[in-house]
Amino acid sequence: MKFNSATLFAILAAGAYAADESSTSSGSASASSASSRSGSPTATSSNSRSTSNTCSFSSATITNATALQQVASCSTLDGDITISGDEFATIDLPQLEEIAGDVTITNARSLNSVILNQLTSIEGKLAITNMTQLITIDLSQLENSRDLELVSLPSFANLMLNQEIEDVGRFTLSDTALSNLNVLTTFTTLQYMNINNNKNITQLQFPNLKSVSDALILSFNNDDAVVELNELQWASNLTIQSVRAFSANDLQNVNGTLQFSYNVFNALNLSNLSYVGSSLQVFAHDELASLDFSNLREIGGELSFFNNSDLHDMSNTFPRLQTVEGAVAISGDISNLTMSSLSRVVGDFQLNSTSEDFDCSEFDQLHDDGDIEGHNYICSTSGSDSTLSSATGSETGSSSTNSGFSGDGDASNRSNASNKLIISSLLMPIGLILAIAML
Repeated sequence: MKFNSATLFAILAAGAYAADESSTSSGSASASSASSRSGSPTATSSNSRSTSNTCSFSSATITNATALQQVASCSTLDGDITISGDEFATIDLPQLEEIAGDVTITNARSLNSVILNQLTSIEGKLAITNMTQLITIDLSQLENSRDLELVSLPSFANLMLNQEIEDVGRFTLSDTALSNLNVLTTFTTLQYMNINNNKNITQLQFPNLKSVSDALILSFNNDDAVVELNELQWASNLTIQSVRAFSANDLQNVNGTLQFSYNVFNALNLSNLSYVGSSLQVFAHDELASLDFSNLREIGGELSFFNNSDLHDMSNTFPRLQTVEGAVAISGDISNLTMSSLSRVVGDFQLNSTSEDFDCSEFDQLHDDGDIEGHNYICSTSGSDSTLSSATGSETGSSSTNSGFSGDGDASNRSNASNKLIISSLLMPIGLILAIAML
């Protein structure tokens, strides 16, 4: 069978068009299927109203005062309820005692106060967010809260909260005009608290707080903020960022990650801390010159120090540290660092000092003895060559490539392989055309 040129190109063009149509049709069908599956939530009115005046909703959005008045007599709100819109100057629910579902008050541009002064329990979540005119929130009878979120409220300066509140699950306070947190000082235990970007807050003092079961994050509030956690004994995770002073004199254990970054203090003393379960990270400090982790014995993850421009002498920072279960990554103008008790590093070890006075011999010996178990070992000082080796003790030059440090040679090989693949894919249809033409 023979084809002339016009016929041959017509066959190829038809095949390309069919493939394109098939792809387009498949894409449209998938999009249509996804659209039919997604659906949109439907607001519903109260499904039940018991003798205790519980108002239950599957999902409801309240956008005007008339609709709000319909729930004003509810003692309990259950379901997903959103209150939003520009008609509200005040939201006042004088009978509300319990939130059993999730209530969100958001994007009400004229709202200046939220009055929930009979609310005693949040079993679900209360989120008040994204309102520029809101000044006052009254939660003066609240006794326990599973999840309370106050976020993006730049005029919010007056929080009335029960000072005898007994139990707090999750609490987030972000981007507000509050100037103090005196109403939060009675907590003895916390699950999760995140206080960030509240530029008027200068004191973050929790004189009774003893434990944090999930995380405590205090970050980027006023640049001169003072943090005092002197009764805190253990936390799952602790993050401290951009504060002037920090103290946690009795802190003994952090089961997860302990991070300090972007702070402006010149000394950090955690001399009672004995255990960090995950990572210990200290970075991005311009004034930090003194560190005391003198009782720290074990780190369950990574030890990381970098960009601490005024930190030079670490000779007495880790005198009792024995085990690092992850990697060690330390860099800076460090003149002296000793870890006389260190006997095991499970991960890689990388120490880069720009000081000519730094001596790597202590860590070289640990590596030679097999106490640093990771694939990569680097200890370098200003003007000296790095020492790099694999876990098997293979040649210095090759180990960097085999262990994740890729150079120009790898990039070239990958480029050549890619070019060969492209050429092969071009040659295949040309061969097919010639074969058909010869029939």
